[in-house]
Amino acid sequence: MSSIVPGPKKKLEEEITAARSGAKPLDASALSPSAPRQEQLTGLDVFPDSVRTAIEAEHTRLTALDTNRRKTADRAVPAVVEALDALLAEIGDRLGKPRLFGKLTAVAEPSAEAFELLGIPSDSVDSGSHRTAVRTLKQLRAQLKDLSGTPDHDRLTRISTLTIRLAVVLEASPSAAALIPEALARYTQAIPDPQWAEPFAEKLESWRQALT
Repeated sequence: MSSIVPGPKKKLEEEITAARSGAKPLDASALSPSAPRQEQLTGLDVFPDSVRTAIEAEHTRLTALDTNRRKTADRAVPAVVEALDALLAEIGDRLGKPRLFGKLTAVAEPSAEAFELLGIPSDSVDSGSHRTAVRTLKQLRAQLKDLSGTPDHDRLTRISTLTIRLAVVLEASPSAAALIPEALARYTQAIPDPQWAEPFAEKLESWRQALT
């Protein structure tokens, strides 16, 4: 008696036929059965192009790490570094040049949501200066160049989480620029941040919610 379960070749033909008819998208892993199936990212239309590029690159790197493909993850690092470097440059532009005296004055008080997204207690005492923040951004960009040549995935995850989150909060609430110096100061002081260890899907959902 013949089996009713289609063989690999038949199954691939069915996948391609379904994709052509628009019934469902063709998963890249269907073309290479040995390749791990990668979850498709959806709902990225709420993010600016530069943030979306960073999220997609980071997702590719972390997916490779989660499926024990270290060489693939290493090859994904340059794309992540390039995307994060572009975001850090944008964040620096949003902060602007430091004034000669005092700090920049935000047009409005940062929202409670901005404090929460950045992991800063609402009753926290401001511990970062604008001038120091600009210098920290430059240091982070230099660190990224080093990581591009010698990948340190744990360190890159921390920088990626920080950078994407800063870009998202600035997009969601321009007045949150007043919190950027403190967020960067907390990072350089290695103050524990629970989002570093969160699964990527949970981070992504929190970033998405901030913009919707």
